[in-house]
Amino acid sequence: MASYISCSCNRVPHCVDWGNNNLVCFGTCNAIAIYNLKYWPHIGRVTHMLHRHRDRVNSVQWIKSRSGAPELELLSGSVDGTVIIWEELSNVSIEHRYQMTSELEIGNVVTFIDSLQIDSNDVSSNKVSSGNVSGPELLICAGSVKGEVGLWQRNKTGKIESVQSISFGKKLGIHCRLTYLPNNKDSLLLAVALEDASVVLHVKDSTALESTFVKVLSLSRHTDWVICMDFCHNNDGECFLATGSQDSTIRLWKISETVAESSSDELRPEQDMFIVNNKEYNVSLESVLNSHEHWIYGLHWQLTKATNNNNCQKMRLLSASFDKSMIIWELNDTTGIWTETARVGEVGGNSLGFYGCKFSPDGLHMLAYGYRGSFHIWKYSEETSTWIPHSAPGGHFSEVVDLCWDPKGRFLLTASKDQTTRIHAPLKNDIRCELWHEIARPQIHGYDMSCLVMLAPYMYVSGAEEKVVRVFKATLAFKNRLGLLTDVEDFKDNCVAAHGATVPSLGLTNKATFDETFDQCENKDESPTTHGMYQPPTEEELMQDATLWPELQKLYGHGYEIFCMAVKHDGKLLATACKSTSQEHAAIILWSTDTWSQVDKLIAHHLTVTQMEFSPNDKYLLAVSRDRTWSLFKNEGESYSLVTINCTLHARIIWCCGWTQDSKYFATGSRDAKLAMWSAEKAEDKTDAIKPEIILDTFHSVTALCFAPNLSAKFYILAIGYEVGHIEIHLIEKEDDNWKTLIIPEIKAHHLAVKRLKFRPTHYTSYYDKLELASCSSDHSVQIYNIHLPSLLSFM
Repeated sequence: MASYISCSCNRVPHCVDWGNNNLVCFGTCNAIAIYNLKYWPHIGRVTHMLHRHRDRVNSVQWIKSRSGAPELELLSGSVDGTVIIWEELSNVSIEHRYQMTSELEIGNVVTFIDSLQIDSNDVSSNKVSSGNVSGPELLICAGSVKGEVGLWQRNKTGKIESVQSISFGKKLGIHCRLTYLPNNKDSLLLAVALEDASVVLHVKDSTALESTFVKVLSLSRHTDWVICMDFCHNNDGECFLATGSQDSTIRLWKISETVAESSSDELRPEQDMFIVNNKEYNVSLESVLNSHEHWIYGLHWQLTKATNNNNCQKMRLLSASFDKSMIIWELNDTTGIWTETARVGEVGGNSLGFYGCKFSPDGLHMLAYGYRGSFHIWKYSEETSTWIPHSAPGGHFSEVVDLCWDPKGRFLLTASKDQTTRIHAPLKNDIRCELWHEIARPQIHGYDMSCLVMLAPYMYVSGAEEKVVRVFKATLAFKNRLGLLTDVEDFKDNCVAAHGATVPSLGLTNKATFDETFDQCENKDESPTTHGMYQPPTEEELMQDATLWPELQKLYGHGYEIFCMAVKHDGKLLATACKSTSQEHAAIILWSTDTWSQVDKLIAHHLTVTQMEFSPNDKYLLAVSRDRTWSLFKNEGESYSLVTINCTLHARIIWCCGWTQDSKYFATGSRDAKLAMWSAEKAEDKTDAIKPEIILDTFHSVTALCFAPNLSAKFYILAIGYEVGHIEIHLIEKEDDNWKTLIIPEIKAHHLAVKRLKFRPTHYTSYYDKLELASCSSDHSVQIYNIHLPSLLSFM
C-alpha cells in the first residue's frame, strides 16, 4: 500500500462527496480516491485508489443510509458509460478494503448519478466481511449524453434490474436528485433539471407493484441551466429543494402536504399543486438567493441543532460558485428571510471558480474544489467564531511527467503538464510515521512542463514545451518551511538570499523579491505553527507567490521543445535534449553549471532522445531514443565522447534507461515489451558484437525503470513501470556467468502509464529495513511506496 498518494479532483461538477463515515471520495482521472481528513491532526491522507473505470470519472456519491449510519457503499459514474457500486469490506487488509460489487452498462457517457435507499434496514447490518453483495433495496438513477434518465433497482439479494427509462424528447438532462415526499416514505420523488432551465418533478409509489415514475409538475422560474440541486427534510414534515443555476441565483422550493388554510390569507405565495395517492401536495417558491456573481455549481443542505432547543433543527445551505466564493445561508427566525451568514473563498488569482461544495458531517468543516483540481477546506473556529483555511488533499491536475529527489532525500520534486512543479515533504508524528504533504510550488509556468532534475540541494533545472532551460534556487521562505520538518544547515551554502519570488504580469520569469524586515524577524518565532502544532500550507498559500523560487538562469541552444535532461552526480555538468525529427536537433547539449555556458554537443541519434542517465561514477552518459537505439558516451577529460550506438535488440521506441549503483550494468526498456540489461565494460569493448546480459520479455510496454541503491554486491533490485500503470520489483542475481531473476508480485499503483520511477536516497532515511520508491503517472498522481526489505530478500 502506498504511504503517500498525491492526486487532484476531476474538473467536473458532482465529483466529490463527504459521507457520514467522515471520508471524502472524489474522482481523479479514471479512478476514485478515498481521503481521510482526520488521519492525523491537521494532515489528512488519501488512503485508497479504486481502479476500474476506463475513462474519466464524472460523478461519485456515497450511498446514504436512511438511519444516518456511516456509509459502506460508494457509487461512481464515468465517461466510459458505466456506473459502479463499490463496497467497503471489514476484516480484510487495508490495501484491499474496497471492492466492486456491481457494474451497470449505460452505453453512453454518464453525466450524473444519484441513489436512494428504499427500505428501512441499515446498510451496515446487511454487509458481511466476506463481501456478500446482499444489502438494502436501492434505487439508482443515471443520466447520459443521450438524454434519457435510466432507473435501476437492487433487491435484497443484490440483483440489479432496470425498472424505467425516462425520455424528455430533444431536451437533455443536466442533473437529478432522489428523495421521499414529505411525511410519506412510500412515495419517491425524482427531480430532473433540463436544458430548458426547468426542473421536472416525477413521483412513484414504491408500495405498488409495477409502479413507475410519473411526471407531476414542472418548475420554470430559472432563466438558465440548473446545474445543481439538493433536497432536505425538516422536523415540520416539509421538504425543501434548492436549485442553483447559471443565471447566478439559487431558488428554494418548499414541498409540503396540503392543510386547510384561511382563504383570507392574501400574503400566501403562489403555489403549484399535485396529487399522489389521494394526498395533495403544494410546491411554492420559498426564496430567491441572489448574492453570487457567477454560475452556481454546488449546493449542499445540512441540518443542525438549534442553540435554544435541542429537539429543533435548523437548516443551513452551502453554495459554491464560479465567482470563487462559498456562502452559508440560514433562515432568520425573526424576519423569516434567508440571509448570508458566512462567505469564504479566493481573492484575485488567475484561476476559475468552484465546481462543487460539501459540509462535513459535523458541520464544522466545508469543502470546495476548483478548476485546478485543488481542494479548499475551511474549519470553524469556536475561539474566534470565524472560518479559517485548513490543509487539504492536493496534487497535479494533468499528466505528471517527471520527478526527482533532493540529494539528501528530504523532499520530492515533481513536474506536470499542468504547468507547475511541486515539492512534497514528510512530517514525522509521535510514532515516527511519515505523513507526506505538499509544501511548495516553486514554478507556476505558462507552458506544459516536460522534465526536471536536481543540480544540488535547493537548486533544480526544469524544461517545458519551450526552447528554454530554466534554473531555480530556493528562498528563505522555503528554508523556514522545510526547517520545521528536517535539517537545513546546508542552506546558506547553496542558496541566494531572496525571501521569495513573483511572476510579472504577462511574464514567465520568476523574479526574486527581498524583504528588509524579514532578516530582522528571521530568528523570531515566525514559523507556520499554531499552539506549537505544525500547520501544512493551505491551498490558498500554495496558489500565491509565497512558495515560488526565483529564476537564476536561462539556457538557450535548442531548436525545439525541451524533452529530457540529466546531471552529473557532482552537479558540475548538465545534459539536455529536445524534441527532434533530424540528427541536427537530436544532439545532446552539455552545459557547465559553473559558467552556464555550452561546453559540448553530442551527436548520435536521429530522433528525439527520450531519456538520459549519467552512471553513478559519472564515467558514462547513457541515452535512449525514439529511433530505437541507445548510445553510450565516455568521460574523457572535460567532455564525453561516443563509445558505441546500438540498435540490435529493440524494435520500438526505447522509453527509459537506468544504471546499477556500481556502474557496471545499465538497462533499457522499450515499447516492444522488452527490457534488456547490458554490460558497460562489454559495450566499451568494440571487438565483439554487443549482446545483452539479460532480456526480460514483459506483457506490457516498459515506460520507466530504476535500480535501487546498492544493498549487496550479490544482487540488484530493479523497479519497472509499465504502460498499464503497474509496477514490478525484480531481484537480479549473478552467480558465476549465470543470471537469475525473481519477480515480486506487482504493485497496481496507477491506472495509466508510469512516467518515472526513483528510489529515495537511503543515506537520509532512518528506516534501514525499507526502500522508498516514488512514481508518477499519466493518471495525474504521484505515489510513494514502502518496500519492506526483509520481506523482499526472503524471496532470494
